[in-house]
Amino acid sequence: MNILTRLILSSLSALTLASCFTGIESTPKITSGDVRRRQTPTADEENFLSDVGATRPSLWTAGKRFYVTDNKIAILFTVNSDNKNDLAGHELMFKSFEPVSSLTGEGSTDIVLTSDRGDDLHYTVNIPYDRLMKRQRFDIPFTVERSVVDSVNAAMSGNRYYITTPKWYDSATDKEIKALRHIPVRIGGVAPGNSVYPLKVTFSSDSIPGEYYILMTYGSDKASTRNFNKLFAFDNPRDRYRHITDHTWQLIIHSKIEEGMTRDECHLALGTPNAVKTVPTNAAVYEQWSYDDGVYLIFEDNILTRFRV
Repeated sequence: MNILTRLILSSLSALTLASCFTGIESTPKITSGDVRRRQTPTADEENFLSDVGATRPSLWTAGKRFYVTDNKIAILFTVNSDNKNDLAGHELMFKSFEPVSSLTGEGSTDIVLTSDRGDDLHYTVNIPYDRLMKRQRFDIPFTVERSVVDSVNAAMSGNRYYITTPKWYDSATDKEIKALRHIPVRIGGVAPGNSVYPLKVTFSSDSIPGEYYILMTYGSDKASTRNFNKLFAFDNPRDRYRHITDHTWQLIIHSKIEEGMTRDECHLALGTPNAVKTVPTNAAVYEQWSYDDGVYLIFEDNILTRFRV
C-alpha cells in the first residue's frame, strides 16, 4: 500500500462524519437530503400497494384467515387448547373476541381462533376489549393475514417489473443465489412469507431459466424494510441512464465495479452503502463507502479509484 493510500485511509478512519441511508438502489446522490429528493421519480413505486394493510380488529369477521409462519405460535395459546403444536403452514380462522377478567382488574380479551384441523385455540391478550377495538392494527404473532397476501397477489400477479436486487432464492432449493439486477421479471404469484418478511414473491426471468422468489414487506412501520419500491421498478432503469456505456451497464447488472466508474454507477451496481466518510483536501475530495460485507469503495472527485470486494 503506497503512502497516499495510507494517508487517505487513515484520514477516513479518523473522520467522525458518517451518514447512513435507506434510499432505493437507483438513488445516485449519497446524502440523506439527496436521497429524499430523488424519491420523486419513484413516487409511483412508493405509492404502489400503499392501500394494502392489516385490518383493524373492530372489522374482523368470523372466518378471517391467518397463515401460521412458525411453530412458536404454540406459546401464545392456553394450556387447555388442543393440537396447538406443529401449526406452521396451517391456517387459523378468527372466531370471536371474548372479554375476560384479568389479575390487574383492567380486563383482557380472549381471541378465539379455529385451526384448519377444527380445533379451537384461545389467545388471551392483556388489552381490554373496548381498547382493543379502538386499535388501528393488532398482529397475531407468527402469522400473516391472508387478506394482505391476497391483495398483494391480485395487484402483482402476472405483471412485469424490473428487479433491483440481485439476491434471489431458487424456488427448487430455497437457497439464496446472487443473480442479476435491473432486468425484467414476470411475477408468478404472491404467497405468505415468514414472521419477518410476510410476503413471498415468486417470479421468472428470460435471462435466467427457472423459478425464483424474494421476500417482501409492506406498510410504513419500522419493520417495513423491503417494500415494493426497494425491490422493483416499473420502468427500465437503463432508460434513465442512457449516458452510461453498454460495458459499464453490463457490470452494473452483474453487481460488479471497476476503477473509473462514477458514484452513480457504483450505486446502481452495489446499492446504497451503510456508511460514507468524506475527506476534503486542497487537491480533491476523497470519499469512502462501506458495506456490511466488508466491501469498501474510495472515490476521488466522484470517480472510483480504489475498492475492495
